[in-house]
Amino acid sequence: MLINTFWKILLKIIGLWILFSSISIIPQFFTTLSFVEGSINIIALLQVWGILLGSIVIYFIIIRIFLFKTDWIIQKLKLNQNFNEDKIDLNIKPAQVLTIVIIIMGALILIESVPMFISRIYDFLKQKTLFREYRDPSWLIFYFIKAIIGYSLFTNGKYFAKFIEKNSEE
Repeated sequence: MLINTFWKILLKIIGLWILFSSISIIPQFFTTLSFVEGSINIIALLQVWGILLGSIVIYFIIIRIFLFKTDWIIQKLKLNQNFNEDKIDLNIKPAQVLTIVIIIMGALILIESVPMFISRIYDFLKQKTLFREYRDPSWLIFYFIKAIIGYSLFTNGKYFAKFIEKNSEE
């Protein structure tokens, strides 16, 4: 494996980790709607929304660079310079490493989200209210979607790795 390939794999792993950790911003955006119960402070609400939208844009740019523009990062940071050898002796393909990492990340996401989802369902059932009257439906939906994403990454890691590899070469 070339040094350049090693850095590409490492940067894509970091990009995937940032992608999966940034998913929690979405329900935070919707929980700001609970500020409007009672009195409306439009200025504070717009500031919070602006910060959240700015965070989403920054995450999107960082994820795009880390997953699809790894050559640019390697060139700008000069990561492949100052090595004695051009190759690292590993007999594993970069796509296989990426697949393994995606499967592991999917399993971690699934392990993290299922207990929280079950806890939210228990809380919902304990209150004996309708779904529209439940106080935190966005977190319940968030953990459900996060569990589905973790499961799909865990079971289809090979397809996600092919998608990342295909789009990073273009």
